[in-house]
Amino acid sequence: MNQKRQKVLLFLGVCIFLLLAYSPQIHAADNANIMMQQQTKKITGSVNDAQGPIVGATVRIRGTQVAVITDVDGKFSINAPQGATMQVSYVGFVEKEFRVDSRSNYDITLVQDNNALEEVVVVGYGTMKKSDVAGASSTLDEKALRELPVTNIDQSFQGKVTGVTAIQTSGAPGSSTSIRVRGQATINAGAEPLYVIDGVIVQGGGQSGADFGLADALGNGRVSTISPLSTINPADIVSMEVLKDASATAIYGAQGANGVVLITTKQGKAGEAKFTYNGSVTMQRQVKRINMMNLREFAQFYNEMNQEGETSVPNETYSDPSILGLGTNWQDAVFRTAMEQQHQISAEGGTDKVKYYVSGNYMNQDGTIIGSNFSRYGLRTNLDAQLKKWLKLGLNIAYSSTSESIKLADSEQGLINYSLTTPPDIQIYNLDGSYSSVSRQGFTNPNPIAMAMMDDILLDRQKLNGRIFMDVAPINHLSWHTELGWDLGWSKGETYKPMVHLGTWDRSQNQSRLQKNSNTFWSFKNYLTYNNSFGKNNITAMLGQEAWESKYDYASVYNTQLPNDVVHNPSLGSGDPKIGAGFGSSAMASFFTRETYNYDDRYLATYTFRYDGSSNFGPNKRWAGFHSLAVAWRFSNEQFIKDLTGNWLINGKLRLGWGQTGNSNIGGYKWGSSMTVMQSALGTSYRPSNLKNLDIKWETQEQWNLGLDLGFLNDRLGLTVDLYQKMSKDMLMQLILPSIMGTSGNASSALAAPWGNYGDIENRGLEISLSVRPIVNKDFNWDSNVQISFNKNKLKNLSGSTALVGYGQWTDVVSRSIPGESLYNFYGYVVEGIYKSFDDIVNSPVNTLQQNNPIITNSNGTLSWSKDPTKYSRTNTTYVGDVKFKDVNGDGVINDKDKTNIGSPMPKFTFGWNNTMRYKNFDLNVFMNGSYGNKLGNYLRMQLTHMNSPWTNQMIEVNDRSKLTAADGNLTGNWFNNIANVVVSNPSAVLPRASVNDPNDNNAWSTRYIEDGSYLRLKSITLGYTFDKNLVRKIGLESLRLTLNATNLFTITKYKGYDPEVGVSTANPNVYGLDYGRYPSPTTVSFGMNMSF
Repeated sequence: MNQKRQKVLLFLGVCIFLLLAYSPQIHAADNANIMMQQQTKKITGSVNDAQGPIVGATVRIRGTQVAVITDVDGKFSINAPQGATMQVSYVGFVEKEFRVDSRSNYDITLVQDNNALEEVVVVGYGTMKKSDVAGASSTLDEKALRELPVTNIDQSFQGKVTGVTAIQTSGAPGSSTSIRVRGQATINAGAEPLYVIDGVIVQGGGQSGADFGLADALGNGRVSTISPLSTINPADIVSMEVLKDASATAIYGAQGANGVVLITTKQGKAGEAKFTYNGSVTMQRQVKRINMMNLREFAQFYNEMNQEGETSVPNETYSDPSILGLGTNWQDAVFRTAMEQQHQISAEGGTDKVKYYVSGNYMNQDGTIIGSNFSRYGLRTNLDAQLKKWLKLGLNIAYSSTSESIKLADSEQGLINYSLTTPPDIQIYNLDGSYSSVSRQGFTNPNPIAMAMMDDILLDRQKLNGRIFMDVAPINHLSWHTELGWDLGWSKGETYKPMVHLGTWDRSQNQSRLQKNSNTFWSFKNYLTYNNSFGKNNITAMLGQEAWESKYDYASVYNTQLPNDVVHNPSLGSGDPKIGAGFGSSAMASFFTRETYNYDDRYLATYTFRYDGSSNFGPNKRWAGFHSLAVAWRFSNEQFIKDLTGNWLINGKLRLGWGQTGNSNIGGYKWGSSMTVMQSALGTSYRPSNLKNLDIKWETQEQWNLGLDLGFLNDRLGLTVDLYQKMSKDMLMQLILPSIMGTSGNASSALAAPWGNYGDIENRGLEISLSVRPIVNKDFNWDSNVQISFNKNKLKNLSGSTALVGYGQWTDVVSRSIPGESLYNFYGYVVEGIYKSFDDIVNSPVNTLQQNNPIITNSNGTLSWSKDPTKYSRTNTTYVGDVKFKDVNGDGVINDKDKTNIGSPMPKFTFGWNNTMRYKNFDLNVFMNGSYGNKLGNYLRMQLTHMNSPWTNQMIEVNDRSKLTAADGNLTGNWFNNIANVVVSNPSAVLPRASVNDPNDNNAWSTRYIEDGSYLRLKSITLGYTFDKNLVRKIGLESLRLTLNATNLFTITKYKGYDPEVGVSTANPNVYGLDYGRYPSPTTVSFGMNMSF
């Protein structure tokens, strides 16, 4: 979007806001100050329901703080003025009022409040009463969303919704969260749920850095720290409904396979204009540090390597480590205390006919890694007008703009790895304030602080989305909804690397890359809804149509040798420019229907069918249909159940659902064959880049769900249990073939394998949600909710493809997914221990991983170690102090066939525990969440304990490595070269010896780096105080609330990395739970204020 268009949009938004803000305010007089003292008298009575007396009901004089509660017999006694209005209330019952007259005794009967059951929830293309829902879904209302301050809406799901796994990809500002609904159900076709805001599908514009023109600056994975949802202001949201099982999501057909999240934004309410300010200021910092060697420890480590022959020349500077200081703490240098601020002003009001909600918001968040930042501002307007009794018009429109300065934290070239491995004897700055050089023998890392502050990775995004809709009710029981939605996006991605001449870090020319993207999405839908009741029968039938189209285009330019590092315009470069451009589109047409039946609020049934056609598939398989059926029995409404349970069971519902959904999220034209440029001796030519597959079809999913909803004791105890089986079939992915098939290798000649349907995945699970109100009285309430989700994932088959392989860095295989096991299992060697002596080596299975090992072929064809010690070399063969790998297959040989499954990154269960306590005007919310049973791959620790360089800093635990000594005690000369006289002096050591050459490949991916990823975290604690309305009205306010919040205060875990919350890899699409320096989530403390007037 050009600058002129930005100014016009901003001007219109401000004008709308100011016009609404001009509405006059009328402040009511404080009646409490002019109340006349009246004669009081003592009144007594009892409070009952249909079953008997109610204990703990509140009897209050309206408009005052004077109140009592009923005793164990339901009786009360209170002094009240003649003519006063009394309010009687109790949780789960409708409040009742009575007026004090000449009587002295009052018997009050309360009726049960079924609002919780009658609550209207959002479903696909409409709403339903919560009591009528037969599918599996969960709601996050405005209250739940406020309990945890977030910058992105996807952060709200952690531990709050059963069956939903939410793991932050990064702790960077504005970063994304990986959301999985009921397990990982696909691999290459997009596993995130479908997000729908006010009926319009959210268009992310991409998730990887390459999607936005940042090339590999943020890694080579399909996801990155960029969040498609970070453009949405969480404060504008009133509720989020998560549709989990296929009977609930099937109405979205080909888009609902991974679950659906229906987001509803705030709407206006009839009445005078109400203005609300909501703001917070937050301080963030990283509290955990990896225990690295300081300068003294590093010097001692170097000296010991020299004594063991791993370095040839001693370093005079390190001769006496005791006189050295601590050196540079690069972790403290790369991390910082960062600030964040959020502000929103909103206005709402209107008449019974026309209602409005308008908001403006701004946020700015610095990252805890230097140089990272995220900022956002936005405007929203929601209007609806009841023009006629039978005609309603509505408009929702939102504009947002975000700017990000992103830093690559993880991977080999990430700031965290660089900051941890840089030696502590190198200073950050020279005396003149310039960045110091990093020049050491065998060490070429850049100065990490210089790289963070000099290299730019920038992303600006703008979005304009919304809808205009009309509801027409021409006759009784029939309504027509028509809607036009849109989501327009623009982005600019920029990377810049200046010239650098800092010792061994030398960049001879600067580099500038710029890419601009734009995407347009429109949708048009119509549906008719018929609703009617016949006696005890109620039916609802809906028939609809929807069509949408999404288009994108981009243009990019890359150049080098710019005249200086001030202006980052690639057109000014004198290098060889590279120009890129592209475009694409996808479209879908759909027809759908839903029928619901309710008999006497006891027997419920819902059937849906959707027929979708997608341009993502070829003409042979373009259309597909998806069915679902759900039934429910509200047995609590059966008379015999009521007779049996009395008043302690208020809700009991048994649900059974089955459904089909689809997945087409693979991008456009995967069924065809695209063209690519090929250079040859004859000049430029063109060839197909991949094999086509005209028969590629929908990835389908079939799911069964059995659920039970229970409510006890006037809704003070609630239980929801769901058991499900989800089978994903015909998985959309690219066929994986051996390189000898010509599908990989030389980029100029490789013909990529076709996309197709090549696998099945199964997920089984159990979800339990328990809510309880242990204490409810006049002054103190306590609400508690526990969520626990079990999921078991299994890859059933790959239909001819080989195993799905995941890489840690470059070609280092760290995971493998094979049929019969869960996805993304870590794959490597099992470590049995350390070779303690020469005899230990020759009596162990033969290690053939090192070609120089002295191995003898016996007469029977078996292999064994040579027993001649002169054949062994400390620098070229397996040696004493090296890692002993397990012979998994028992053939007496250590080779690639001994690699095996060494742990699953998938948790056995995840959980959340939320507690809210209220005492008078104070409230306290404590939220804990966690994960159990998953393994994490600590790839960063592999680098930090390798000990293959005297110039690379290591974790302090390497001081407990295997240390070699002479068996005869004679440490003169080159004693360490005689393997027959070398032993490990500390036989209990679990780390191998330090070795520059590492001939045994001690850091091969193995169980050494697989750690327990289970954790329990105090995710959030919030203390709030709401001021008395009578007090704040004296200063012209309607309400005032202050909060103090802290997040990530502590984590209980055995994991040795920064943060056990590690999910999808940003480096490789087939890796999960691998930590190579993930940007850790910070601890935050924030002060917030909410006021309305």
